[in-house]
Amino acid sequence: MIWFSLAFKNLIRRKTRSILTVLGVAIAIAVLYSLFQFQQGYQSRLKGELGALGAHVMVVPKGCPYEAATIALHGGKWPRYMDESLLPKVKANPGVAEAAGVIMDAVFAPGNKNVILLGIDEDYMKLRPAWHINGHWFDSDSSVILGSTSAQEAGLKPGDFWTVPEKNVRLHVVGVLNRTNTQDDGFVFLPRKTLQKISGLEGKLVLILIKAKHVDQTDALVASLKADEVDMNVFPLTELLGTIGALMASTKVFVSAIILIAVILGGVGVLNTVLMAVFERTREIGMMKAMGGSRGDVFKLVWAETILTTVLGGVSGVVIALVSSRLVEALIRGMIPYAPKGSLIGFSLPTMAMCVVLSLVLGLVAGFYPAFRAASVKPVEAIKAE
Repeated sequence: MIWFSLAFKNLIRRKTRSILTVLGVAIAIAVLYSLFQFQQGYQSRLKGELGALGAHVMVVPKGCPYEAATIALHGGKWPRYMDESLLPKVKANPGVAEAAGVIMDAVFAPGNKNVILLGIDEDYMKLRPAWHINGHWFDSDSSVILGSTSAQEAGLKPGDFWTVPEKNVRLHVVGVLNRTNTQDDGFVFLPRKTLQKISGLEGKLVLILIKAKHVDQTDALVASLKADEVDMNVFPLTELLGTIGALMASTKVFVSAIILIAVILGGVGVLNTVLMAVFERTREIGMMKAMGGSRGDVFKLVWAETILTTVLGGVSGVVIALVSSRLVEALIRGMIPYAPKGSLIGFSLPTMAMCVVLSLVLGLVAGFYPAFRAASVKPVEAIKAE
């Protein structure tokens, strides 16, 4: 430990240079941590959201599947609709176990808050076996069930009344969902016919969620549905997950290149700084060797300085990544076509450990040559040097 103590004192002697070097490494590690965690968080959240749908196949009007996924998972206004008469046809398919038609709408509450309305029927509950309602199911066309977050924000409970924003329709709160930790917590659920009526979309659906009888035969079910209804967009959610996963995989090369460049630049910066320090301290190193310091002592001292610099940079980089996670996440979300809700960059001990170990390896590699160069200094020539 004495070498690291001496190394720390040497770094303090050159505060500005040391801080800039540590900052260079920290930025490289922050980029590594943020991008790595974003990729992991993205895939994990996406799988969770798709799993929460309780369906294997989605039927929507023709359009972009990413747009359909956004509407299905997060809600909103859908520019295209399909006829409700399609639902019995889908249910009649021999490969379909359960099918639920859904109508969606979005309204603005006071404070410009977006409220997502879902029109559902009893079939929807069959896709939500984990749902627990504090209260009961719809008992009339004027009933409403609130997601846990929606109820909390509105300050309502079963037995209260809720007015649909913009529509001025008063509904009786018959139930509040227990927290599901999914997108359902923020939705407001109405009888399908009720939402169709107040939205002026009688006989229309936004999507149909389908649970297959045999999961391993999902592709055959999709092909059968497409053959029956050529004007509809039918796709398995596993395909959507695979498509988005492939998109993420294709970006890994680009992301890896960014990380590699950042780490190399950080390493070169450390190498340059330590080499400069060695050249400036040639006489000091010569005096150290003249007073009995061995080549190994000099090597250990310089190498300890490099390792200490990069490890400090690694730890600082993780801190920077955590502090700036929301900003970085917002920037990345704006650059990709679809992103699941929830925090995607968070605290991860394995990733932190990986970043610190990488910074340690960076110090070992970048510090070897400067340490070897310093250890090779000859005392007589060093003392004579100007």
